[in-house]
Amino acid sequence: LDSKTGARRATCARTRRESQLVHITHAMTPMVAEDQVLAQQGYMPVLGGTGPSGGSRRVPRVVPTLVAGALLVAGVAARSLWTPGTAMWKGSKKPTFLQEASTARSCVLLDGIRLNNGAGIFKGTTGNTTEDCVAACKASSCCGQLIFSEENGGCYMFEMTTTSLFTSNTGNGSIGHYHSAYCGLASEGLKREILHAQVLDVVGRNGKSKIREQWVEAEANALKLVATLTQENKMTLVSGSPGGLGYAGFVNPSGLPQDIMPLKMQDGPQGFNPYQVELAGTATQFPALLAVAASFSPDVSRKYAEAVADEFVTKGANVLLGPDVEVTRSTMTGRCFETLSGEDPFLGSSLVRPFVQEIQKRGIIATVKHWLDNNQEIYRQTMNSVVGDRAQHEIYMPVFKAAFEAGAAAVMCSYNKVNGDHACENGQILTQLLRDELGFKGYVVSDWGGTHNAEKSAKAGLDVEMPNAQYYHDIPGLIQNGTLDAAILDKMATHVLSSMYFSGHFDGLFPPEKFGALGHMPATTDAHRAVALNTIIESAILLKNKGDTLPLTTSGLKIALIGRYCNQTEDKALQQGSVYSGGGSGFVMTTRSISPLQGVQDFIKDAEISFSADASAAEGADVAVICAAAHSEEGWDRKNLSLPEAADLVVKLRALSGAAALKVVILASAPGAVTTEWLHGADAALLLFEPGEQVGPAIARLLTGAASPSGRLPVSLPEVDEDRFTKWQYPGLCADNSWCEQMIANFSEDVLVGYRWNNAQDVPSAFPFGFGLSYTQFEFTDLHASCSGASASVTFRVSNVGSRAGTAVPQLYIGFRSLRPVLRQLRAFKKVTLAPGETADVIFALSDEDWSFWDTPQARWVSALTLGEDVRVSVGSSSTELPLTATLPCVLPRRKLAKASLR
Repeated sequence: LDSKTGARRATCARTRRESQLVHITHAMTPMVAEDQVLAQQGYMPVLGGTGPSGGSRRVPRVVPTLVAGALLVAGVAARSLWTPGTAMWKGSKKPTFLQEASTARSCVLLDGIRLNNGAGIFKGTTGNTTEDCVAACKASSCCGQLIFSEENGGCYMFEMTTTSLFTSNTGNGSIGHYHSAYCGLASEGLKREILHAQVLDVVGRNGKSKIREQWVEAEANALKLVATLTQENKMTLVSGSPGGLGYAGFVNPSGLPQDIMPLKMQDGPQGFNPYQVELAGTATQFPALLAVAASFSPDVSRKYAEAVADEFVTKGANVLLGPDVEVTRSTMTGRCFETLSGEDPFLGSSLVRPFVQEIQKRGIIATVKHWLDNNQEIYRQTMNSVVGDRAQHEIYMPVFKAAFEAGAAAVMCSYNKVNGDHACENGQILTQLLRDELGFKGYVVSDWGGTHNAEKSAKAGLDVEMPNAQYYHDIPGLIQNGTLDAAILDKMATHVLSSMYFSGHFDGLFPPEKFGALGHMPATTDAHRAVALNTIIESAILLKNKGDTLPLTTSGLKIALIGRYCNQTEDKALQQGSVYSGGGSGFVMTTRSISPLQGVQDFIKDAEISFSADASAAEGADVAVICAAAHSEEGWDRKNLSLPEAADLVVKLRALSGAAALKVVILASAPGAVTTEWLHGADAALLLFEPGEQVGPAIARLLTGAASPSGRLPVSLPEVDEDRFTKWQYPGLCADNSWCEQMIANFSEDVLVGYRWNNAQDVPSAFPFGFGLSYTQFEFTDLHASCSGASASVTFRVSNVGSRAGTAVPQLYIGFRSLRPVLRQLRAFKKVTLAPGETADVIFALSDEDWSFWDTPQARWVSALTLGEDVRVSVGSSSTELPLTATLPCVLPRRKLAKASLR
């Protein structure tokens, strides 16, 4: 950090002179390899000293500024000693370089990140903690950056900062035991947050590079193994076996080492679907993935995936058939509740990365689905999606790309046709887009029954047919008669083995003791149910709160729960699923559901609770809470977007005597978007997306303020009369303008999906994408934008101006001329929890990817800045409420602009 005064500069300069005399005392066995790396990075020995490996001690050629850990300083060694755990110096005199300490200093921690060395280093291995190291750095005006090693307790401190990462191999394995931090004046905290954001961006890029390197190694191993296999062995790698024992399907390869586990595949991303009634309750019924999307929280996605992975490991399944990541085009689609993306590819991309990482690090293959353009259930196995190139690249492909960059090792092709060919035998999407453009290295598996022709599918790029080899059993004959090249089968087998190597199946990453576990094993735990509960709270959307109706002060209140679904979680009228969980392969049967009524009765003890399926229990009540639920399921689309019974119950409540004083709260559960004509008669409303078994405890906490709703809409809620599609667009028509199995859905709206359509057409939603109220109020102020090369930083302040703690979700949207007809699109968001009166600085780091568009004639991504276009950023609480706007002050050199204009 730059010195502010001449005195400070002089102090730090004096520190450099003194530090040349430093001796470092090691209290633990030092790391020889680490010292070798230090030498390689330009550090030299102190004359006369004894080094950690029996040689000379090392100090940097760029002289260090600060000491922490157990150390001795020449001239003050007998008087001064840093004591780990106490964050203080013992003795009569503090070293000079600590005498200018300021209490008005703060630090930002980069947990698990090893930065490169800045200017100056001292090394001490004492066994102190990260907190001790941070405290030491905060205690000196000369310390701008620190690196702490858990393994040897070393605290390394620097005057100058860097955003580059340490990537060398120290010879001792992982460097994950390192932590770094930036420290400085508290008044300059924003600078450090910007550095933090820039580092996280570098970490993301480096992570992608590491994934690519791991795939290269996995593919090399797979090629060696394939060369030893017979044709019969290879066929077992590409042919599925029917499910059973609580699983969806198997791949049982032969010719592999005996300790290699077969692929045990299972639905779904919303919890382990046991498929057998007698196994209900052995797995947690988590909220739908659309609820994770509504959380707007990568951390929620990570914890959710971690809990799901735990249950898959317990039940012995090493392939998860998910997550679903399709960007929602029509909210009528029956599987809208299953998608992690909602209607926005950036939202989905941000959430799929931590999800996939958690699944894959447990030795479980994440199977991202459904590739591609699987946006409706009506005639899903035969209909044809006609989609343009720009929409593919900007809307429908990005979330898959993010999943692959995070390490997803498999992808499932969909039932539908894409531009005339079935997805599972479509060379354009399986080879050109998937492998050539996105660089996918894993295997492609068909949806169950999604294969139609062995020759077409094998040549197009389908690797595994499920649930059995109905068509792929023809492959040996096709090779024998010359129709299919044997090299194609080799490639298919290589893709499967590459995924297994990449996912640690040859390294025991999936616990070997779980190989024989069966689907009937009980896997749900209190910890997993707590994750389900937290996901509901983080995703709950407060649509209305007239006069601060919520949260309720319950003491002495008469609370009536109204509607059959307040006391009912199952409904025999539903073909699949349950009241609070959508139907289909993603459904998790459970016996553990807690109804809203039970949840409220268990949690609220100081109020009078009553219930009726009709409005009668609300007579004489202070508050009436309506439970209403819409439903959808795999196999067919929804008939409408209504919320059954809600409007009727509101009318009946308002007709009661004393209704003027009655507070009406609506608890709406939905599988996607709903119309909100029922809302005008209510005082407050909460919307949940298929919350699952913990709906009761979540509702009780949300009603009382024990928890605050912090979700935001991942899909826009339309007005009742919204007319978004022609019949040719959705659900599609046949040549005679009727429905038929071969119907064609023309995606002629192109990139105008979700809120993009509303903004471009100037047709407001009832509630826009990103909307969500809180039990408090927030203000966004002080927007600033800056540029550095091809990167930009946007900073602003969020203040809680209400009387309760709450969570804001600031969102950043970007627009530029070549993005048209889209006006703006989401490119950053963050959850910020603030106490009343508290203010926080928010920083978004942006890069060239954020202002690029797909140029169809050139078939490539183009940066708006290379075209000399202005890039406008807008910040606010939803896709329409954007009080802060600015134009990025990024200007490219004339040379780059000239090249762009020539193109």
